[in-house]
Amino acid sequence: MATQVTLPRLSPGMNEASVGRWLKKSGDRVAAGEDLFEVETEKVATMVQAAAGGILTIAVPEGRTVEIGTVLAIIAEAGETPAAMTSGVGSDVQAARVVIPPTPEPSAPIAAGDESRVIASPAARRLARELGLDIAAVVGSGPGGRIIEKDVQEAAARHPMSRPAAPAAPPSAAPVATGSGAALTGVRRVIAERMVLSQRTAASVTVTMDVAMGSASDLRQQLIAEWEQREGVRVTFTDIIVKAAGKALLEHRRVNSRLDGDRIVESDAAHIGVAVALDDGLIVPVLRDVQRKTILEIGRETRDLAARAREGRVTVAEVTGGTFTISNIGTTGADIFTPIINPPESAILGVGRIAPRPYAAGEKVEVGPMMWLSLTFDHRIIDGHPAALFLARVREILEKPYLLFV
Repeated sequence: MATQVTLPRLSPGMNEASVGRWLKKSGDRVAAGEDLFEVETEKVATMVQAAAGGILTIAVPEGRTVEIGTVLAIIAEAGETPAAMTSGVGSDVQAARVVIPPTPEPSAPIAAGDESRVIASPAARRLARELGLDIAAVVGSGPGGRIIEKDVQEAAARHPMSRPAAPAAPPSAAPVATGSGAALTGVRRVIAERMVLSQRTAASVTVTMDVAMGSASDLRQQLIAEWEQREGVRVTFTDIIVKAAGKALLEHRRVNSRLDGDRIVESDAAHIGVAVALDDGLIVPVLRDVQRKTILEIGRETRDLAARAREGRVTVAEVTGGTFTISNIGTTGADIFTPIINPPESAILGVGRIAPRPYAAGEKVEVGPMMWLSLTFDHRIIDGHPAALFLARVREILEKPYLLFV
């Protein structure tokens, strides 16, 4: 049976993306699970694998921006009719509207200026356009010669005249507004759409608790001494918090749920997204089955995902399918905030900075490292009492970190 290749949704709320490059051409045979094409947004380039094996027929060429769900190609076996992808007749392909933008007029090839075959991150392409720099003339330092943002910056520094002159202001009797600004496009636009979607659809409530982090700090130092030299992993507080949340989610499964139509679906696995800040937005790679992983495995995987996310090299599977999200802004010096739920999840945990503060220890007041946790939850799915119980369990695990190992 012929298989449609469609543009995937990298995250809820994303409406369009670009076909970065095809790794195969029409007429090539592809195998199921083989890297097939690259999806590009303003900040992320994600490789998509073939869902089936067969002969490839491409409908949408590289460089086109199309809507999510657009049929890009068909994978069919010999004897099946790829033309059915536009007509829906003559094969077992489900009927679908194929959106194929008109082909631009061909232009003469340029040795250094043919950008269609250049392997570059979306951020690098955008920066090159802003600087008026021919990206095809930039030497890439990324994996496989991929051009990354740093390469464009260095090339622009070597050729400062590459930046186009600012156009003259149009004549007008009215005063012209001045100042810096940025268009609401790409990841910034997706973030805006998702935040509005979350606020419009979820009945958001936030509950907070402070946590005494002295014992967790001691554990972290012990793990650093044990693993940093031997394993090359410097454990962070985020790694420990992820593990604590994973344990608590399996004990409080309503927090680890989503609303599917009129049904509440509870997950039996903790797939935790960890927000990673980008230059102009954020991305949330997902750590799968946290309940089965050690802190060392979480630390190693978090670093790998974060590094590849900043370089735009995460896959679709690595940024989708989360059941819960953690956002840590403690490194900015912020104590407490109210994070916004990442649809279709039902809750998100916000983490503030760790700083010495007085706290009650029995009948005494002591000073030690304290941290605020903020749980924002969808009150349509989770009531205040179970939400507070979940957060209290996370606090208990962090204050008694031996519970991470039992």
